[in-house]
Amino acid sequence: MTERPEWEQKIEEAAQRLNLKWYKNEDKYSDGDVENDIIRYIAQNEPENYTGVITEHFNWPVFYHLTNIRKNLLNWYPFEEGASLLEIGCGCGALTALFCDKCSKVTAVELSKRRATATRLRCREKDNLEVIVGDLNDIEFKEKFDYITLVGVLEYQGAYTDSKHPYKDFLVKIKSLLKEDGKLLIAIENKCGAKYWCGAAEDHSGIPFDGLNQYQFSGGKVRTFAKDELVDLLEESGYQDSYFYYPLPDYKLPTVIYSEKYMPRNEYMENMLPYYIPSDKTLVIEELGLYKDIIQNNVFDFMANSFLVECKASASEGEEEKRVIFALLNSHRKNKYRTGTLIENTGRVAKFALEQNGDANHHLAAVLNNTNRMKSMGLKTLPHKMEGNRILTDFTELPTLEEVLRDAAIKKDKESLWKWWDQLWKQIEMVSDTVEEKNCIMYELELDEYRKENDYGRILRKGYLDMIPRNCFVKDGELLWFDQEWVLDHLPSKFILLRGMLITYDRVTELADLIPREELLERYGLYDCLKVVDSFTQLFEGTIQEVNRLDDFTEKSGDGIYAENVRKLFLK
Repeated sequence: MTERPEWEQKIEEAAQRLNLKWYKNEDKYSDGDVENDIIRYIAQNEPENYTGVITEHFNWPVFYHLTNIRKNLLNWYPFEEGASLLEIGCGCGALTALFCDKCSKVTAVELSKRRATATRLRCREKDNLEVIVGDLNDIEFKEKFDYITLVGVLEYQGAYTDSKHPYKDFLVKIKSLLKEDGKLLIAIENKCGAKYWCGAAEDHSGIPFDGLNQYQFSGGKVRTFAKDELVDLLEESGYQDSYFYYPLPDYKLPTVIYSEKYMPRNEYMENMLPYYIPSDKTLVIEELGLYKDIIQNNVFDFMANSFLVECKASASEGEEEKRVIFALLNSHRKNKYRTGTLIENTGRVAKFALEQNGDANHHLAAVLNNTNRMKSMGLKTLPHKMEGNRILTDFTELPTLEEVLRDAAIKKDKESLWKWWDQLWKQIEMVSDTVEEKNCIMYELELDEYRKENDYGRILRKGYLDMIPRNCFVKDGELLWFDQEWVLDHLPSKFILLRGMLITYDRVTELADLIPREELLERYGLYDCLKVVDSFTQLFEGTIQEVNRLDDFTEKSGDGIYAENVRKLFLK
């Protein structure tokens, strides 16, 4: 008899560890047989190491269920040490392992036995997890919890809770499972989200504009809410204290988290990458083009694509001090380079590792070392210190150099623009002593051949690749540096300046109207660096970044899809 593969044994062992007391032998929710493939991929790979699987077996369900981007929803959230957590609707376990790392005890509930098996298998090394298969409305718990999560679950209660007021009654049931000072965390789409105004299909019904039409086309058994509707529902259900976060592009695959106390200041939102699942046939507006008007007219909270809401039955003293009000997540990188930046309500800014391992913490230590070395060379830096596995700084309202350049461009102040570019280049060349030109990294990497007529500028022994306008504040006419992650040997000073210029011109469209790129290239002699910038960037990003298939679903503004759809749908 042929011995069964090891991965099949792992699946069987995971299934045997499920609590089936309330299971009714019916899986009511599924993405289909692709879930069997997902379970096999989980069994065949180490937990949370699915990059190769996503690349080799790429489709939307595989990507969505296995990508590490899902964890960005709550990997920054300050869970209390030693807490217990009830995860309602754990799916295939995208967040469950994170909860096990953050809390002392996790109970995960899932309607589908197949999905519950995926979760238990994915968390097979976690000893603080129980997975229960069944409907929450049927399960009897003997304990109450510090945290309960509803991630993509509340909207389904019109179909799964048998009641005249299913959403309210479901929330009341959950409230009874919370400890007195416990918190409910709800993640849900916004019925009035910007992507829906753009023509994206409603995530649950698949019908464009369905929620905006009050679900008259789909019947509304599965539905989401506008912000004030959700606030009213929570209050009616007994939650008197709620705090709203706004994950972008939405709660499913967030890369940046704003909140009611930290809204975007302009349309240049960090890490914002709209995507659509997985068709764009009905899009008639480019989402990124909306945000300038949305933000200037103070309706961002109304039109954010989704909400993450922290809910409590009553207000607690001291909660405001502990609260995180903003988070920026660099999850597109390889494991050891994944970092996040959060802002606490206390005014502290923390840079932290998204993955809890020695390599990630080593990278953070290197960032702090880079900053200290920069300071020793006579440049001014924002004060940094290491506390545990986080780099801490104080929050500042100072403008970045990028913002100063934008303001100068809007004011048509060409003289100021030249002054700032000159100062930036001067500081880039201050940061290190030099080596001979023949040792330039572009030659070492075989991106160019050494020629005496090449003009790479000074070849810095230690070149700070992140000396770009978005990584320094301006105070009293001087630059104050922060977040210097990447230091490379033998990097040309002109290449660093060029990189900063290209990044800034891509983000600040007003600059090109006053000083065309070609004028900047000519003034600083950047043409030789321009020849190698694409090949260097590709090599560098290939070293630090993971293959991010989210790009396969991003809006394709360069393809003219919006104009094409408008002509097709509305124009003769």
